Amino acid sequence: MPQHIVRLVVLLVVFFTTAVTAKIYFTDDSFYRYGHYRADSVPEMAAGIPKFRGTAYCQGCHTERHVQWTAGVHKVVKCEICHTPAGEHPATGKLPIPTDTVKLCTLCHEKMPSRPATQPQIVVKDHPYPHEDRLECITCHNPHSPSIGGLKPAVALAAQCAGCHGADGKGVGAFPGLIDKDAVYLTREMKKYKAGARQNPMMTPIMQALSDRDIDVLAEYYATLGDKSAAAPDAPEDGSSAVRQLTAKCVGCHGAQGQGVGAFPALTGKDAAYLHDQLRNYKSGVRQNPMMTPIAKGLTDAHIEMLAKYYATVDAKSAPAPTVAAPEANAKCVGCHGAQGQGMGAFPALAGKDAAYLSDQLRNYRSGARQNPMMMPIAKGLTDEEIGKLAGYYSSFKPSN
Repeated sequence: MPQHIVRLVVLLVVFFTTAVTAKIYFTDDSFYRYGHYRADSVPEMAAGIPKFRGTAYCQGCHTERHVQWTAGVHKVVKCEICHTPAGEHPATGKLPIPTDTVKLCTLCHEKMPSRPATQPQIVVKDHPYPHEDRLECITCHNPHSPSIGGLKPAVALAAQCAGCHGADGKGVGAFPGLIDKDAVYLTREMKKYKAGARQNPMMTPIMQALSDRDIDVLAEYYATLGDKSAAAPDAPEDGSSAVRQLTAKCVGCHGAQGQGVGAFPALTGKDAAYLHDQLRNYKSGVRQNPMMTPIAKGLTDAHIEMLAKYYATVDAKSAPAPTVAAPEANAKCVGCHGAQGQGMGAFPALAGKDAAYLSDQLRNYRSGARQNPMMMPIAKGLTDEEIGKLAGYYSSFKPSN
């Protein structure tokens, strides 16, 4: 036999001998007892603590959250997807609650062309509003069931009210304070807006987006926010400070000196008896106006008399006249953005903005390309001509510092 064949046979024998020896030495005795795997691994895994527990494991301690979760669209998202594997929880107490909810929620809800239209999506840089600071998603949304609502914290709910009623609930300009009101009264009035029994172009859509529980929480929040013992008396004392407090409700629409702004009439120089009668008519309901009626109803007879006398004695000639005639549609904007577009509370200033930019944004609200529950119904009622007039009007003002 040739020498090279002998060497090849020797190598093969050595290889197969080594392979068989290794198999015998390294193969576990329990291998292939039940199948092509190590049988002893089964009791070893059973004795271990599983990392993923499943949603049923969470139900025992978190019944309320489990009910919310199973009732909403997030039931397809298992608990441990957001909270990480439960592991030895609750024995160790280690189960993280996500803090960067923007990063977490946008994994599914950031707007992308490839995602189905039925899945709610947002443009992150424009949400909730471009002018606002970054907010965590859970400030406004319930992470366990965003579709059912009614579980948002009071502070987050109140954020929707701060633009008109102030961050402290004391009222801004023409918008009344809430902190001195009874919770039962606030609940009743908010539910009237929700049901349509009380109509207001700004309040109605906001209330209709809230659940009954939202309304109860919000009413209780404002009812307990103020110090009832420090509430102002019904009839203000004489003096300039009392007048300033009363006229603060008027300046947003009628100007700092009652000179009138845009579509809102001047009060300066009017006969005191005339002003007195009109305020009483608004208060009694003989004269109706969605902005004036609630303000007048909050005035006592002494308040009305003081206001009438004050504006009747202001020198109309010294009051500056508005520089630009406001379009009729401006009346829909002043409640949130101010009489001259200067911005109020959380609502941004419009004064001095580029007319083309303002036109584009109003058209975006009208078409739905930009979403906002307050702006969309207003913009949908505007024609192209009205949008052009509004944009030109607000761009003509100097921006406030």
